[in-house]
Amino acid sequence: MRLSSRLSDKSKNHGEIESFIDWEKYTISPEESEDLQLISAGDFIDIQIGKITLPFYSTKCNDSVSFVSPKNLHCLIISEKMISIDCQLQCMDYDDSNQACKECSHCIQAWFLVGADDIFSATPNVYLIKQNFKLPANIKLPVETEDKFTEWLAKAEIAHKERLGAGSVIYLRSILEQITIKVGNDAGVDIYQPNGRTKPFNQVLQAVDAQCSIIPTIYSDNGYKLFQKLSEIAHGNSDEETALKEYEPLRRLVVGVIENVRKNEEEIKRNAEIKKALAAIGFSNGGEQSE
Repeated sequence: MRLSSRLSDKSKNHGEIESFIDWEKYTISPEESEDLQLISAGDFIDIQIGKITLPFYSTKCNDSVSFVSPKNLHCLIISEKMISIDCQLQCMDYDDSNQACKECSHCIQAWFLVGADDIFSATPNVYLIKQNFKLPANIKLPVETEDKFTEWLAKAEIAHKERLGAGSVIYLRSILEQITIKVGNDAGVDIYQPNGRTKPFNQVLQAVDAQCSIIPTIYSDNGYKLFQKLSEIAHGNSDEETALKEYEPLRRLVVGVIENVRKNEEEIKRNAEIKKALAAIGFSNGGEQSE
């Protein structure tokens, strides 16, 4: 597998790849540098890793489009275990004779920080440390077009990778709070005070969970403790290292709530479809209607 494939597929962004250093042009041994260019930390070199291809969403096209890198790229050798790649990705569907294309931003600046066991190995094992994109106003990440809870999870991940512990947990806390309120509103649960404001969240969570079972059974007794833990970190009552350390288990618990809510919604939808089908053939309440 080539490095471009690792950078193009999130599910395969670590593992063994083909060597990406042109040994006919470069060397790392001073004794062999007479006809070759000696490379070391701090040098920029040409690399051929294949074309990086990534999906983005164009608000001009109202569709997902693929952006691709040039065949020839450059990288900065940071050390024998790390490289940095800057490149420009261009829309594969761009047509300079199309007026809609001219009005759309068809280029994205991309940056990848790649770690490896040894970049000079014949088959280095690599992993993506970070990636960043400078997105034009009309281009969005695919996750930004999904529901806001999925988007917030993605932003929590980005914040965590940037080692922003409290920042990542703030998104998790917002997800738990907002999904509870949404489910409560959809189910008609009484979660508001006479002045129109929501009741204290412990009351809201208790009422919504009692009627809609949004907290997975395995930790339903600790639903509010989860919110308290998230709030403690979000309000700065925990140091960043603790926030970073506890992010993954907290995320898993919040994801559990999201998955449980979606499962319940699917069950409600299926039940409604079944009731509709029963009514269509004259059945009601699981049995045939009496004449």
